[in-house]
Amino acid sequence: MASFTNLPLHRKLTAIIVSTTVVAIVLSSMATGAYEAVHFRSSLISELETTADIIAANGSAALRFNIARDAETTLATIGAKKHIINACFFTPDSEVFATYTAPGVSLGPGWTRAPVLLTMPAVEGYEFTSEHLTWVKHIYHDDDFIGSIHLVSGLDRFYDGLKKTLAATILIVLTCSTLALVVSLRVLRVIADPIDSLIGTANRISQDQDYSLRAQKFADDDLGSLVDEFNDMLLLIQQRDEELEKRVNERTVELQESNTLLQDSLDEKVVLLTEVHHRVKNNLQIIASLLSLQSNQIDDEETLALFANSEHRVRAMATIHERLYLSQDLAKIDFGGYIEALVEGLIAGYKTSQNISLMTQVDDITLDLDQAIPCGLMINELVSNSLKYAFVDDRLGILEVRMSETADGCRLSVRDEGVGFPADIDFRKSPSLGLQLINTLTHQLGGNIDMKNEEGTEFIIEFPALRGNGEITPA
Repeated sequence: MASFTNLPLHRKLTAIIVSTTVVAIVLSSMATGAYEAVHFRSSLISELETTADIIAANGSAALRFNIARDAETTLATIGAKKHIINACFFTPDSEVFATYTAPGVSLGPGWTRAPVLLTMPAVEGYEFTSEHLTWVKHIYHDDDFIGSIHLVSGLDRFYDGLKKTLAATILIVLTCSTLALVVSLRVLRVIADPIDSLIGTANRISQDQDYSLRAQKFADDDLGSLVDEFNDMLLLIQQRDEELEKRVNERTVELQESNTLLQDSLDEKVVLLTEVHHRVKNNLQIIASLLSLQSNQIDDEETLALFANSEHRVRAMATIHERLYLSQDLAKIDFGGYIEALVEGLIAGYKTSQNISLMTQVDDITLDLDQAIPCGLMINELVSNSLKYAFVDDRLGILEVRMSETADGCRLSVRDEGVGFPADIDFRKSPSLGLQLINTLTHQLGGNIDMKNEEGTEFIIEFPALRGNGEITPA
């Protein structure tokens, strides 16, 4: 049933027409065969009854006068009736008076049926079995019962008629089925072709997304109305699709224009911001140069140190703006390159002759301006302190600057192998401007600072990363 459900429509219709035709012909043939069987049966009974009447009339005298030979002669006339295979006269006492047995009746090659012998009279009338038709006729003379005649007819003709009817039915069914199949294959194209065309159009539209295609209309019938509705639906979809495409194109043009304006504005802002960083860097360098020139006129060592520290701080900030000016991302800088440039500048600025080995190890860290300037100033102060106080008396050693990412933010470490930090000074409460600046900047970054005074001095500063809106995420 599932395979029939999945068949194409024209095959379903063909199968339905052919099966309906076959069923109708079979039913009509069965009805005709049943009618012919009943009619033939009635004719056979009527014929046997007539024969029995004739034989009874011709044999009544022989029964009356008890002449068996005349009775057998009368029964011998039945030989002309090939279907009668046995006949018998019985006396009123139910004794056999005379009999007739036909030769064996051939029912097929190499097979014969033995004759049926009646041994006792039966009730008047007929009896129909699967193999024989028996007729019993009582014989009267002047209202006196003088005997009976028994006739037995074979059913060969009856079955031959049924076989012929069955053969004719099969032939008719095959012929009509073939004709129905041929006719349906031709006639059903009137229905199948429009449907196949409609399905093909729908498949092409589904594959190509081309709503300009239209289904072909074959006639002004129900299928034609369906095709009209289908084409109207395609037209509506096409119109909506064109309208949507038009709106999309208009919106795309508007977005492109807006993007162009935004890009122009962004380019202008980038140029402006680059110029700002460039100008700030130049101004800071001018300030640093002025401090350097002014320090040339100062003889007091303490005042000269203050000027030098201020100059280094200004140059640290100027270096950040220089990095931003040279960077493609004007909001963030590569801090690794910045640290190397800053420390090398400090070493050159202090003009130290000590044999100090500089080591920097910085992860691929990018900081924005809000974090870069405080970090730069803290590195400036810590490295400056190491250069001024750690390596005294031509002491040799390593100055190490490390910066790495942590789970919560960044970790900055400045370590030297110098003489160590004085034990009697609390770096958190020191009156030194540099140490105060380091603590203040650490607090500004939302971080914490620690110091290790083993085999030199190491300052460790940890601070959290910034959120996307510039706010500090607490550690």
